[in-house]
Amino acid sequence: MKKVLKLTVMAMASLALTGCSGESGGVTIVKMSLMNSVNENPGWTASIDKANELLADENIKIETEIIQTDEWDKYYTKVASNIAGRVGGTIGRIAESHIPLMISKGQVQDLTSVYNSLDMSKYDASAFEGVAKQGDKYYGLPTGSQHMVLYYNKDIIDLYNSTASESDKISYPSSDWDNPTSFEELRAMATKLSSGTRPNRKFGLAAGPFLAYGGMYAKSLGGDNVFKTDGTSAIDSDQYRTVYKWFDNMIKVDECMPKPTDTTIETSMDQFYAGNVAMAIDGIWWLNDLMNEKIVDFNVGIAAIPTGVAGSPSYSSVFTDCFFAVSNSRHSEADQKAIKALMQVESIKEVANKGVGGIPVAKDAVSNFTKSLEEKFSEADIKCLTDGVAHTLHVPYTTYYNSVDQQINQKMTVWLNDEMTSDEFVAYMHQTLTNAINENK
Repeated sequence: MKKVLKLTVMAMASLALTGCSGESGGVTIVKMSLMNSVNENPGWTASIDKANELLADENIKIETEIIQTDEWDKYYTKVASNIAGRVGGTIGRIAESHIPLMISKGQVQDLTSVYNSLDMSKYDASAFEGVAKQGDKYYGLPTGSQHMVLYYNKDIIDLYNSTASESDKISYPSSDWDNPTSFEELRAMATKLSSGTRPNRKFGLAAGPFLAYGGMYAKSLGGDNVFKTDGTSAIDSDQYRTVYKWFDNMIKVDECMPKPTDTTIETSMDQFYAGNVAMAIDGIWWLNDLMNEKIVDFNVGIAAIPTGVAGSPSYSSVFTDCFFAVSNSRHSEADQKAIKALMQVESIKEVANKGVGGIPVAKDAVSNFTKSLEEKFSEADIKCLTDGVAHTLHVPYTTYYNSVDQQINQKMTVWLNDEMTSDEFVAYMHQTLTNAINENK
């Protein structure tokens, strides 16, 4: 009995050391951390199944570990806790915003050898140029890119035009990224499409004036994307003041955009789904919802991000989620082979077939992704979506970016509730970023 008990204890200790990964019947089990995304995970599961077919001869198998949250910050906190305890997934998928901090803390493996093993002629090289690349090393590999677009409710615009005079009718927002709708044109459209009084007011436009998006608007005015080339803050500029005055006018003067108090119960995207917001600037991560007739029962159009200068191109912030492998894994070679299998075109096509994960980084998988959209969106809408890839700006994430972003978001409510001017809010943003830059030199 004592011998059996001793062997049992040893086995349990071995299991604890290997966490959720290890060997089973001669096969190395690589656990993969995924966020609890009901809409997206069927696509990632299909991709993992294909990767496992490619790994069969390697005696490696990927199994999922679902972390019970749908918020990236909470997800990262759990991943970091697992790394510290040497448990949980040894590979995973995470928002690009967390990668710089993971690199600085030594939490992730160098995946440069995996990158070098890929035939880059088959991939969109620009997707690999985000913050997961440090010098000539890659600490994360892109799972897909997700940029911003302007969604609009075609039915609301059509209904408005059915009763408007000829001189008062409005066109759909432009789908041409080289000649998009201007700030002022969009403001005028949003004002016409707004009606009613609070708490039942309908708004013409919903758009978040967040730091991650401010750069794309400032860029269209000739400004910089958050940072100047010398690494200092670009926010103390006429371009950023113009951007936030534009928001200020729509929120406080025209009241064609909701305030925080208008979105306490329902988010702005929920209100767009319900037909209470006519247009919304947001990411393509909402496509899966928009294709679900149980959620959205109207005709949705896709347009380019507006520009600050009429007749000039516009830009779109892009978010590139990444595969990563933890640095303290006991089977780093198997981890890297697993990620290599997930990066193969065959595996990427599987998630693209489900219409999730963003624009695929594998060129041959893009048509799989766009085909999944055809039931809901027109050919012109899909073309606008894919054309946007050529107009993207990587958000310049740093180890301290998320902290700055959180401080700015907390102060944003003060501005939006009319307790400070837009110029004062821009000054606050600039000073907050400058303080962080100086503290992290």
